[in-house]
Amino acid sequence: MQGESILVVDDSPTILKLVELTLAKAGFRVSTADCGELGILAATEQPPDLLLLDYLLPDLNGDDVCRAISGNVALASVPVVVMSAKGEEAGTCFSNLASVVDILPKPFSPDALLAVVNHALEKRGPQPELVARETSDHLDVSGLLPKAQEDKPAGLPIGPDGAALLGDLAVVSIADVLLLLQDRQHSGALHLVGSEASIDIFVNKGRIDFASARGVADEFLLGHFLVRSGQIERVKLDEVLVQRSAAPGAGLLGADLCRRGLISEAGLRKAMAQQTTALVFEGLRWGEGHFSFHPAAEPSPAAREATLGLPIDGLIMQGLRRVDEWRVIGQEIDNFDMVFVRNEDKIASFDDHRLLREEAAMLELVNGKNTVRDLIRLSKMGSYDVTQVLFRLLRCKFIRRRVAPMVG
Repeated sequence: MQGESILVVDDSPTILKLVELTLAKAGFRVSTADCGELGILAATEQPPDLLLLDYLLPDLNGDDVCRAISGNVALASVPVVVMSAKGEEAGTCFSNLASVVDILPKPFSPDALLAVVNHALEKRGPQPELVARETSDHLDVSGLLPKAQEDKPAGLPIGPDGAALLGDLAVVSIADVLLLLQDRQHSGALHLVGSEASIDIFVNKGRIDFASARGVADEFLLGHFLVRSGQIERVKLDEVLVQRSAAPGAGLLGADLCRRGLISEAGLRKAMAQQTTALVFEGLRWGEGHFSFHPAAEPSPAAREATLGLPIDGLIMQGLRRVDEWRVIGQEIDNFDMVFVRNEDKIASFDDHRLLREEAAMLELVNGKNTVRDLIRLSKMGSYDVTQVLFRLLRCKFIRRRVAPMVG
């Protein structure tokens, strides 16, 4: 039976894409709109069975959209689920609108999305139970493959070196590829090649076991996560790295540190999960480059050791939110060579006890000389975390961009 129709209205293209993929895989017919006016127009032309509505839109507020829809006799009975990061505020705005049946707090997982959608549709009357399609009825991925490959027999290599999927990151996003691998419960190695670096993501039955990289910044190295999570002191790690460089063949760094009694196996596993997550997030940011998936590839020794089993959809949901935030942050912090200075008057008038620990620590490092790159190194934080904190400090006017003096 064909699923119910759902209209999704949200101004974030990444949220729209992930919600659309999640719902389509569950058997729904999904249409989207990226602003309130287009949402109202789409609903009027083809009334949906359910409306998923973002609370904050660029042109109209969510409650304005609800009132416009409720005023239309043909749409008055369409249930609405509001998606919002401002739960209490959204609840107040929509409390007197009968069409709103639920509020879905952002961020949300695919499972939470499906549960809320199922519950909202059940309120309309008897509906088919919300279940994911069987593997044989998977998400259509014909657009992921070049036309010449579509007629190849299933399960056979269709590219060089046994690659079963090949593509351009400017055309097909890594989110789409990973969701496909999860949907079909594939195992193998997904290889991403960017302009300056490459990332390998090892997948086992549709879950991510490990990720490794070459040519990436130091913040993606295992040692960074071991130090940051308090598993080992930086000085001690550097000491071991010097010893290992003088005696090649010591094996994997993590296993070596465990043998030396410097970290626990649980601590190593935690750091490996953090490293893998960060590399997947980094891959989601890449808008250019190429990918290939090798289903028969042997996992790396580190992947065999890790077997993290991380769920792909949860990582993608969190990673795509970061991509959206990176885009906003990048409008004000567009390169890592920027330098900031403190606004001492503003800082002096503010109760520093109200600052978060990382905000206070970052303020201490801002001195009119340190670049963003320096701040990443000195703070031992990742680039995303550093720029996120700097963005907040900029918005609150605690710091400002240093302007080079004019040469007369």
